[in-house]
Amino acid sequence: MPTRSPRSVVTFPIVLRELTVLRAVNLTPGMRRVTLGGAQLDAFEKDGLELPALRTEGFDDHVKFFFADETGRLVLPGQNVSSLDWPADGRPVAKDYTPVRHDTEAGEIDFDFVRHEGGVASTWAERAEPGDSAWIAGPKMSHSHPEGADWLLVVGDETALPAIARWLAEMPEGTRARVYVEIGDDSHRQELPTRADADIVWLSRKGAPAGTTDLLEQAVRTAEWLPGTVFAWVAGEALTLKGIRRHLVTERQVHREQTHITGYWRRTEPAPVAPADGTVATAAEAEEDGDAHERLHELTDLAPGYAIRTAVTLGLFDLVDGGVREAGELARRARAHPPTLKALLDYLVSIDLLAAGEDGYRLTPISEELVEDDHSADEYHLEGAQAAFDASLSGLLHTVRTGEAGYRTLAGRTMTAAMEDEPRLAATARTAVEEEARWIAPGVLRAHDWSAVTELTATGHGSATVVNALVKEFPALRARIAAMPSALRVLRDRILDSDVLPRVELVARSAAAPGGTDTLLMSRQLEWLADEDAVHVLSEAAESLTPGGTLILVEMVTAADADDVDAVLHHLRLKCAFGSGVRGADEVSALAERAGLAVRSRKDIGWDHRLWVLVRPGSSEA
Repeated sequence: MPTRSPRSVVTFPIVLRELTVLRAVNLTPGMRRVTLGGAQLDAFEKDGLELPALRTEGFDDHVKFFFADETGRLVLPGQNVSSLDWPADGRPVAKDYTPVRHDTEAGEIDFDFVRHEGGVASTWAERAEPGDSAWIAGPKMSHSHPEGADWLLVVGDETALPAIARWLAEMPEGTRARVYVEIGDDSHRQELPTRADADIVWLSRKGAPAGTTDLLEQAVRTAEWLPGTVFAWVAGEALTLKGIRRHLVTERQVHREQTHITGYWRRTEPAPVAPADGTVATAAEAEEDGDAHERLHELTDLAPGYAIRTAVTLGLFDLVDGGVREAGELARRARAHPPTLKALLDYLVSIDLLAAGEDGYRLTPISEELVEDDHSADEYHLEGAQAAFDASLSGLLHTVRTGEAGYRTLAGRTMTAAMEDEPRLAATARTAVEEEARWIAPGVLRAHDWSAVTELTATGHGSATVVNALVKEFPALRARIAAMPSALRVLRDRILDSDVLPRVELVARSAAAPGGTDTLLMSRQLEWLADEDAVHVLSEAAESLTPGGTLILVEMVTAADADDVDAVLHHLRLKCAFGSGVRGADEVSALAERAGLAVRSRKDIGWDHRLWVLVRPGSSEA
């Protein structure tokens, strides 16, 4: 069973750019192309920040367009080092679009807009003329062409057509593909040049509204199924994709890692008209104390969270999605106590996570979202890291009183001890941090002169993702990653790209790093350590350095935005679980100095992360 996605990922700093409309033409009665250009397609400087040139390396990249609101007001985010600062006094009007063509020599980039009545983006595109300004941000990441697939199943409506057209143009010669494109009318067909062995089928709604037919689902169900491993890419209206997803995963047994299914948009029905007797308005009215009581109940009710996580851990929603409807059979498949499971099922029905009928249990829109979200299994699984971090808040009282870790697992163990010998807990925690490290990797590459580094040893959470980026950017760099064997298995199976893996030495070690290290990269190593443990680890790292050696330390720091609730919760979880929390930049510098290291430089690399260059006092680098 595959564990690594066949599509490698590269991330970029998110940059806000002001561009100019160069051309706007209708490709078909259903699609309009707008070509943009301008100096900010290249690298530029703004407000003291050196911002890189736009890069788009994946066929389904997304760029965010910003538009004026109904009053004509254009709200834009601010620019940070590697990300955007969203304003608190008004949310920007923004829509995602795929770059169809990026000609760096000509300084042009093309975007295709579906033509339809209404909609802020479509209206803008229809009115766009040469000389008009356009504000965009991104792409923030690119996914590669899938590796290891014997053939491709490509499915989408007209909103996915720009990505499909670009993919076909970029597919390696000889790629076998079955492509199904839904369009509003036969006149909306486009020429789709490709070197691939692609069978392209156009499915016309013949004027029916978008999102109202099952043309794509029926085409997939009746498609010729080629031998070998398939990679399925599906995009379009969210509700019409549900049947396709279910067919691929449940009936065709296509592993989730071999699919990329994305709802580009969602069809909405007109809001119902209120009855003349005013009952809707009356029902919406409530006394303030009643509202406060209900809100208090919602905030303090622990039952839904535990019930949902238990159901996810047992695999109940996947079983129901796969056609298992009866309580007894669900208990047997989930290896659960039948009467107790029946009570859980009844409770899930009461909170609209399941629906019960004569034919048994069925998913609701909420549980369908759980099944369709590829991250839910790890996020809500009670044996995984996210659930453990959420549960760590049960020790909040002790932590607030003492400032020390207050959480203990049901077995009475600390989180640190549990991380050492509970494989799923450690693996999901490491994977989550490695995925987050995608966003800081570009900043790490820019913040240090890596061209002068010939050999690199890396440790810490997120180190593999950064090494992945470094080795791709600097092919001559020799790298090794030191970690516990269980962590190395995760890095080998899930994190390091297949083309990078042969070029990285994986070293099983419990210590911070092998001795005799010239350059040591330590990524997010300290956030799971209390202060005294962090100082000890940094001291060991210092001892491992050769004379003149350098320690590159990357750590998350306290968010600049005091209103960032997610950052506050992350700090509380870390504090309860490990006694650490998210430290300020000065606090991290102080820990390094206590460990006998001198701070040569400290740089903001974006996403509330800093990079320190540390040396041992008295070395030639100090």
